[in-house]
Amino acid sequence: MSWGTYYKHNGYLSRSGKDDIEEEIDECNENIARIFREILALMAMTPPAYAKDCEGNEYPWAEHIALKVKEYQEELEDAISLRTRLYDCREVLREHPEDVEEG
Repeated sequence: MSWGTYYKHNGYLSRSGKDDIEEEIDECNENIARIFREILALMAMTPPAYAKDCEGNEYPWAEHIALKVKEYQEELEDAISLRTRLYDCREVLREHPEDVEEG
């Protein structure tokens, strides 16, 4: 016998219409795939000793990579969180469309 936790969730998707859910899921998936491609590209390249900021100042490459990884982490967390909420909305739309309102 298995066990778990059941819960009900009322969610809200800002600036999203019911008819846009599938398209937005696709956009999230494309964004997540792009981030992973960029991470792989960074991993595959031969790193220079220094990176340059927008003003042309040099700083250690390791510092640049640490900042990029933090940016990628934040982007992934946001995209995966949004995709999860979109999946939840899509499920409710399929099972109980009367429970999904735009407003």
